[in-house]
Amino acid sequence: MLIPYDLTSFKVLIKKLFPPKKCVFTVDTTGDGKVDSIQIKVINLLIPFVVPENIEIGDFDIKSFDIDNFDLSEHTKLFLDEIQIKISKESINLEMIKDHFTIYHKEESFKLDDILKGKFSGRTIALGDRVSVLIKLDEENLNLLSKGKHSFKIESDSISNLIINFELDKTNMNLKFDPKNT
Repeated sequence: MLIPYDLTSFKVLIKKLFPPKKCVFTVDTTGDGKVDSIQIKVINLLIPFVVPENIEIGDFDIKSFDIDNFDLSEHTKLFLDEIQIKISKESINLEMIKDHFTIYHKEESFKLDDILKGKFSGRTIALGDRVSVLIKLDEENLNLLSKGKHSFKIESDSISNLIINFELDKTNMNLKFDPKNT
């Protein structure tokens, strides 16, 4: 039986970690002038920590994780502005996810396969460090990200619901991606 982690007491902290006008950006990663990705930044405002070698949440253990036989939709629901994002094994291309999901820390990038192989483990995330998640999106999902207020919600049996409220305007939309500014 899974015992859910309770994040409800951290709602104020979540707003500090993900400031609404400074945490989400639409970016062009190829330099062709077209937005192709969303960048989510988080700033470590808590304490310095080291990324553990083995990440365990409930029954999830990264060392025994097999992405090819994992269906995220069995464990989690994702919503953008109350519209559920399709994440079932049948609706997504795992190879595409491996290629379209990158974490940046101190200008160094880590693809999903790198993370699963433990290459992100052991890194110290100092107080004030930023970690960015860059997700390449298709045009349909990018079109949902218009100017104005939005919310991204994660529902799961393993953790309490997490809602990240953000706002897009000319200061954080249609930007050229800069790995030095992650």
